[in-house]
Amino acid sequence: MKKKVEERFNELGDMCERGELEVEEAYEQFKEFEDQMVMEYGKMMEAEGPPKFDGTAVPDLKKNLDDPPGEGPILRWQTRVVFAPGGDAWHPKNRKVKMSVTVKELGLSKHQFRRLRELVGKRYHPGKDELTITSERFEHREENRKDCLRTLFSLIEEAGKANKMVEEARTKYVKNRLRANPAFMERLRAKTMKLQESTTFP
Repeated sequence: MKKKVEERFNELGDMCERGELEVEEAYEQFKEFEDQMVMEYGKMMEAEGPPKFDGTAVPDLKKNLDDPPGEGPILRWQTRVVFAPGGDAWHPKNRKVKMSVTVKELGLSKHQFRRLRELVGKRYHPGKDELTITSERFEHREENRKDCLRTLFSLIEEAGKANKMVEEARTKYVKNRLRANPAFMERLRAKTMKLQESTTFP
């Protein structure tokens, strides 16, 4: 999906350089394409449910009658409406969006959970087991909602790399321990030379 977005961006950039599109029109087309990709990814995540990285994830068997029907993590949204003097509905605080999600519902392993906590810092509330993401980068509230979703998807993707990182760290540690063992290295050299000799002289 990232590759699609990058290809579309380069395609529109080339069209601008050739004079086939104005910069403003290219920007509008790119934003529309990007929004379409975000919605498509959201539907994929919703269809697949919470990510299942390995068997260490513990499903939450507790049911809350107030929770909406469906599978997957529940996203809680918080916005505000401020009316400016004179009846104007626009106010800078109206664009701010806050999204919260219970981390246990994301189905992360213990390594991925630790990685997520490192990434988000104070945005994670350990007492509530809740991750909060806010956005007010864009003028319109709906754009900030999409920005919160993009941030959440990126965090889940980055946290998902934790298992591989742990496995690589363990492998590196074992290799270093074995290299520091003279007896093991001597046996390894002898075995390697024996294999080379058997290959050279069948």
